[in-house]
Amino acid sequence: MVRILCSVLCSFLATTICLTGAYGAAQHDLPPPVTKVLTHTWKVSPAWKTSTYTFHKEEFINPRIVEEMQGPLADSGSQLISVNVQNANISNQFFSEVRVRSTTPTPYVYYQEDNKEFGYSFVGATTTGIQIVHTQSTQGGSGVYHNLLFFIFTDTDAISFGLEVVPVTQPTLTLIGTLPLGDRFTGTISLANDTLTVLPPKESAQPLPLYSGGIILQFK
Repeated sequence: MVRILCSVLCSFLATTICLTGAYGAAQHDLPPPVTKVLTHTWKVSPAWKTSTYTFHKEEFINPRIVEEMQGPLADSGSQLISVNVQNANISNQFFSEVRVRSTTPTPYVYYQEDNKEFGYSFVGATTTGIQIVHTQSTQGGSGVYHNLLFFIFTDTDAISFGLEVVPVTQPTLTLIGTLPLGDRFTGTISLANDTLTVLPPKESAQPLPLYSGGIILQFK
């Protein structure tokens, strides 16, 4: 009787281990990354290389500006797509204490307010001037929400009021795209030779919201 019980128990344990292993393998079985090609001529201001405020070195673009341009997490689509950074970075409207955390390869620039934190790190820029920024935001809970934002500097027509009322051209920061990465993203992001590669973490089956197995985006 004892031998029968041991045999049954061993068979049960072996079956459980096999099913668990199969389930774990299925959990990690994400599709391969998709490859997309974006062909477009962006009207980028030549001032983007000499801007006073940047994403990758001091003086940093205030993270509150980036947060406002990204918009609330509950909304889809952008409401605020262009900002005169030259004025906004020193304005009361977007004032916050800019903090910098040393990370590799670029610093993490952020601000804190009560239990809330929003920050960004610079991924890189394409040869045509598209600047890619990885943002992270928390609202006091356990979630850490990640996005990739795509910016360009553009020359915007405006009106100058003074002794004379005249048209002027001013460089503005313009948001041209947002790629959500989900909650607590721990995958990899890289930009090389005008090709952006975003992959989910290898050690888990956490897919990306729009491209579950990742995306390889080529800028032409």
